[in-house]
Amino acid sequence: MGETAPTQKKTLMQDETLVDVDVHLDFYRHPEEVAKYMDAPYDEYLTDTKYSPMTIDGWNRTMGGKIQPSNIQSADQLHDELCEQFNVDYGVLNTFAYLPNFPDIDVAQEVMRGSNDMLIDRFLDEYDEFKGMAGIDPREPDKAAEEIDRLGDEKDIVGIYIENGAEQKPLGDPYYDQMYQAAEDNGLPVAYHSSAGSIFMQGYPIQHRGFRKFLEEHVVAHPFAMMATMCSLVVQGAPVKFPDLNFVILEAGIEFLPTMMFRLNKEYSIRRIEAPLLEKSPEEHIRESFYVGTQPIGEPNDPEHMRKLIEIAGPEMILFATDWPHWDFDDPEAVDKFLRNKFTEEERSALMSGNAMEIYNL
Repeated sequence: MGETAPTQKKTLMQDETLVDVDVHLDFYRHPEEVAKYMDAPYDEYLTDTKYSPMTIDGWNRTMGGKIQPSNIQSADQLHDELCEQFNVDYGVLNTFAYLPNFPDIDVAQEVMRGSNDMLIDRFLDEYDEFKGMAGIDPREPDKAAEEIDRLGDEKDIVGIYIENGAEQKPLGDPYYDQMYQAAEDNGLPVAYHSSAGSIFMQGYPIQHRGFRKFLEEHVVAHPFAMMATMCSLVVQGAPVKFPDLNFVILEAGIEFLPTMMFRLNKEYSIRRIEAPLLEKSPEEHIRESFYVGTQPIGEPNDPEHMRKLIEIAGPEMILFATDWPHWDFDDPEAVDKFLRNKFTEEERSALMSGNAMEIYNL
């Protein structure tokens, strides 16, 4: 359902509320601008071209000239390309700063703070339609908690954002409880977003080096990371320890969700002693605490199969996302047209805006 950028303003969604929960600013493209929000000597790590941890990998993402990604450099540009062309009422923005790429965690912490300050100053303060997720490096949970508390009162920060992969301590490990406690205390949902290439390269280096084409890596990278993260969170009892915290999975589609719910149910029914904190089936905990973004929405040969998948997952668990401005973004017009033909008005409205407005307090 992904399409190229439109040449004129869409009409179908003009009278509807539309919330896009995955809008990338790709700060890794502009390290010199992030450096302006950082203290010395850490700013030099981004301005010195010999040290470039914000770069990604060697894969070609240009689609052979078919779909060129937009390089967002200003709030005005983003507002025009996202809100005006696609009638997005609220865009939930993330910095996409590739914090896990920094082996020097002290530098990563400074990039984290600088990127969040730049997000607020240059984007969130400019347009009411823009809301933001504070980028967090989870490797030092106490520092992550401090950053969450620092930004907790910012009116336009509506969540926290973690770039996840195959962390040495999976993200449900009690090691991270301090970070999750801060998120819950500040009423901020936690969103996870992985990456093909750089983050996948660190978490799954053998697979990264083994694939011959980016197509192969891009198919599996996001689901790999999200299945590991969801499994860890559920088995380690995060939904029980933090009952008021919502977890959001972005850019893995929805197809993996029924598999995880049902497979966890099966394993839990046999090995309950290994998940002692759970108070009900894994599926019930997931349905109560987790949300998934639509993008990239699957394209089965028979569209009826996608309808059934959405029904199984439940429209109340799903959030609309474009992944703008990346080359594989999903056009809201196409997604909405599909939903209008397959679901009730209440279900369609919840998926396109209502669920996101509730968990992000819009």
